[in-house]
Amino acid sequence: MKSAFLVLLLIVAATGFSQKKKTTSKKTTSKSVLAKIDNLTAEISTVDKQKKIVLFVLNDGNKETIELSNNNPDLNPINFAITPFTVNNVKLYHIHWEEKNKISTKLKNEDQDIVESQIWNIEKKELLLGNTQKSSHIVETVFLDKNKTASETQERNRKEGFEFNLLPNGDVILKNKSQQNTYTYNASLNKYEIKKGSNSKPASSRKKR
Repeated sequence: MKSAFLVLLLIVAATGFSQKKKTTSKKTTSKSVLAKIDNLTAEISTVDKQKKIVLFVLNDGNKETIELSNNNPDLNPINFAITPFTVNNVKLYHIHWEEKNKISTKLKNEDQDIVESQIWNIEKKELLLGNTQKSSHIVETVFLDKNKTASETQERNRKEGFEFNLLPNGDVILKNKSQQNTYTYNASLNKYEIKKGSNSKPASSRKKR
């Protein structure tokens, strides 16, 4: 009787373990290399359909990780580049990529061009300057009355953020239609600071009549 009870107990335990094993979900992970330079490797890391850009830094056999972008299921960077440059004997890295997104609804289609620019001090693992510039082309159906009986298609362009320009001396110019600022690297503080007197309005390209 005792042996029969033990056999039954083992069968129940095995069944329970099998059910637990089936319900355990495993995370799916994949990687795609974007660029390599010096001791740096940039990859797209996908975990459970969520994508992010990760920078791996190899130092003396140890691999450190820096996250460059947040989780985004639609992330698809193009023209990805890592460019090293030196300012005041400090080696910095300019990381650049672009994205093209499309947002579609019944009434609106929006094509987005995104340019991401980042400057990193890899040795200190610090982001010194980050800039996102977005240009959108929008085609939208707009109703002309409250009852929505009449409509028209409107088309427009929209710009957000600043244009990023890294100069040969390591300074950075950020500008849009209304303002232009120059940032310079302060090595003692390890940060980019706005250059005194650099705040100005971009010169108009329109010819005076």
